Amino acid sequence: MPPKKKSGKGKKGKAKANVPHAASNIPLTQDEIAVIRKSFNSLAKGKGAAAHIKLDQLGFVMRAAGGVPSEEELKNKTDEIMTQGKTTIFFPEFLEILVDHRNKHGFLDQELSTAFEIIDADCSGYIEAKELVKLLTEVGDPLTDKEADELVKEADFNHDGKIDYLEFVSMTCRPR
Repeated sequence: MPPKKKSGKGKKGKAKANVPHAASNIPLTQDEIAVIRKSFNSLAKGKGAAAHIKLDQLGFVMRAAGGVPSEEELKNKTDEIMTQGKTTIFFPEFLEILVDHRNKHGFLDQELSTAFEIIDADCSGYIEAKELVKLLTEVGDPLTDKEADELVKEADFNHDGKIDYLEFVSMTCRPR
């Protein structure tokens, strides 16, 4: 789940939602569903109920939503969906897949959110090359500006020159 901006307001949206997954033993809050929908919609074609992703985007979107699927798990799930004659996934089905994954393997929400907040020193909601240089100079192997720029380019899927939370999660959780 993305780090929350400090606004001084209390926590809201904590009512549990009905998730379209009969075996779900980990209910989701409306806030969690909204974050997952945002991850899904970041790559989806279409709007509203017509929003869908291609099967080859499943891993990226699952990782952006906090899941950590293995390549084998992704292959099995896409093969299963393809045997049904489908090449796309709509949000309710994606949510079901993600909740099933979460029930089996858990999420890295809190750990990733905390790491992102530490690296995003200026609380801009983005990680920039200068923040990577500062962090790694203080706690790890120092990076040159060029090396930091290369790290940002590798993770910057939307090519805006900085890493947002979804890109950070996807980069952090993707298989090497």
